[in-house]
Amino acid sequence: MWAAAGVIAGVLLQFPIQPVYRAVVSIEVQLPNSAMDPVGTSAATGNLETQTKLLQGDETLARVEERLIDDPYATPVEKRDWLSRLRRTLQLGGKQAIPLSSLIDQSAKSVRAWRPGSTQMIGASCDSWSPAFAAKYCNLLTGELQREDVESRGAMATQTSALLMQQAATIQAKSTDAQRRLQSLHGQDHPASPRNGADRDRLRQLEAELIKAQADRMTRQAQIKAAQEAGSEITPDTVDSKAYALSEARLAELERRLKVMSSQANAHDKKLGRLRAEITHIETGLSEKRAAGLQRLQAQYDAAKHREDLLWLSYQALEAKQPPDTLQDSQADQLRREVANDRQLYQALLERAREAGFNSATQTSLVRVVEQAKSPQSAIYPHRLGLVAVGLTVGSLAGLGLAFFKDSNRSVLRLPGESEILLGVEELGVIPSPAKDPLFPARRHALALARSQARSQSQALRTARWDEEFSLVAEAYRNAMLSITLAKPEGEGKVYIVSSPGAGEGKSTVTTNLGVALSKSNLRVILVDGDLRRPSLHDILSVPNGLGLRNILRGEVNLGDSSVSLYCKSTIFPNLAVIPAGGRGQVRDLLHTIRFRALLERLLHDFDIILVDTPPMLHIPDARILAQKTNGAILVFRSGVTSREDAVSAGKVLQQDRVPILGTILNDFNPANEGRHGYYKSYYAYQQQTAPKDPATNS
Repeated sequence: MWAAAGVIAGVLLQFPIQPVYRAVVSIEVQLPNSAMDPVGTSAATGNLETQTKLLQGDETLARVEERLIDDPYATPVEKRDWLSRLRRTLQLGGKQAIPLSSLIDQSAKSVRAWRPGSTQMIGASCDSWSPAFAAKYCNLLTGELQREDVESRGAMATQTSALLMQQAATIQAKSTDAQRRLQSLHGQDHPASPRNGADRDRLRQLEAELIKAQADRMTRQAQIKAAQEAGSEITPDTVDSKAYALSEARLAELERRLKVMSSQANAHDKKLGRLRAEITHIETGLSEKRAAGLQRLQAQYDAAKHREDLLWLSYQALEAKQPPDTLQDSQADQLRREVANDRQLYQALLERAREAGFNSATQTSLVRVVEQAKSPQSAIYPHRLGLVAVGLTVGSLAGLGLAFFKDSNRSVLRLPGESEILLGVEELGVIPSPAKDPLFPARRHALALARSQARSQSQALRTARWDEEFSLVAEAYRNAMLSITLAKPEGEGKVYIVSSPGAGEGKSTVTTNLGVALSKSNLRVILVDGDLRRPSLHDILSVPNGLGLRNILRGEVNLGDSSVSLYCKSTIFPNLAVIPAGGRGQVRDLLHTIRFRALLERLLHDFDIILVDTPPMLHIPDARILAQKTNGAILVFRSGVTSREDAVSAGKVLQQDRVPILGTILNDFNPANEGRHGYYKSYYAYQQQTAPKDPATNS
């Protein structure tokens, strides 16, 4: 039942669920051409892990959202769940379109990017309630990534070119000033002073190297200034690219999880706190790496400047060794060299600035779309069969768990076999509730007639219906009777007390019906009403309660000389007799006399089995006293009434008194109350096939 309920729940849960579709796109991140990219490519655009982060970054997602909102050709997306489709089919109306904002939010939260192996490829996926919208969002996402790549690399190249042009303009102004001073000094160029040929060649080499060193130093300076002013990432050459990229990818994943959890959990949730702390830790590490990259750039700049200074000192030292000239010639010569050097440096800077400017104008994206996203044909959620399987599994586990919980936490005995587990003794029989007898509802008229003909008979005997050919209750007593007769070998005395842990558990009814069942098997049976406080056997069997056990225990009857018929009362059942309690009166000290054992010895000469009905044994000692003089005890438990604790306590009391427990009987068991509707199914089928039809039912 629980499994079927789980399957039904799994199916019903799918009706209001919007199916989710996933579109996938593949892109390739190409390596930059170092010859065309002299200023370097930032880690945000030239690194696979960084591109993966950018693909899921807030800025890229915001650009995609702007394009989708401004799209004039956007069409409404209808709900595709079963419930909405049914409403559209039945033309029930209502709001059946999904808002564009909801579609955008869902796709933005579902963006995933990954690297397939060690390739230069990146895979990305987008989820949506619409397959067409999922593909559209993925393609727009890659388009924005390409545009952002071009813009960022172009901006870096443009800024570097502008800085180099500024430095070149400064050098040009300096050269013009030196030229003007040279002209004002002599009015025209003077011939160069004679110098040593080897020293002159060395000076020219030093001048060329000095110009290159100055150009390199200025380029490094431009790179540092461009990175600082534009807030760009440090070039891959200046940081540990692999570790930096892994940290960026981890940061992107944590930021995505934080965004999802923030909308679902409390702001003070411990998991959110730990997540924010980890994000802060990674951001701090990235900041330190960027700072280290800037320091490395600064160190490269310092090295270039140091080389320039050393070359300048060497140049000055070599120049000082030249023959002394007149002051005017010396100044003119110095101005000539300064003009020449500035021109060469200006040309070098101008060439690098032009290269950077060309790169900014002809910049192409390093991101290439290998396979565009297409509209998916099937949904990834919900998993139809999966939900049904989960419902079946959950329902089955819930049913098993409930049954286990009910069984393990049950405080009373309910089912057959439980007493065997608790006490470790045989269960002699299970007596069903009379209302579950198949003849009870089917032959109500005949039963009423039988009751009118035997009004003096007790309800305890009428419900067993010993005069019927088919009676479920009577058959249960016959089974219990057979277990009792097989419990002891032939020839041994069979004297048993029948008791229960507490009152109202049906021990007297069970005692009487067991006596009837035993008598119908041609055994001579006598019942002794040992419950002197509340006797009931005389009422059940409709015999007078005059002379009885109480009189015998008082010594009012001579057991040796008196006939058994004096105190044994015959019943309407052949082979069944009863000794009633013998009225009411004082009980104290009567049970401790030896007359009870003498009575049993006397009865064993005339009867095969003696059953002694006793009071409940947990709170009254009568049953324990009488049990010492018998061959064993039969415990009666009532289904749904007798507690497990009381059953165990009764068994322990008898074990401590060294009284053998012949077995237990579960009374008033109702299979319907325990979900065991098929408990007597075979008996019902057999009865319906063989029982003669009642003519009254055919009229």
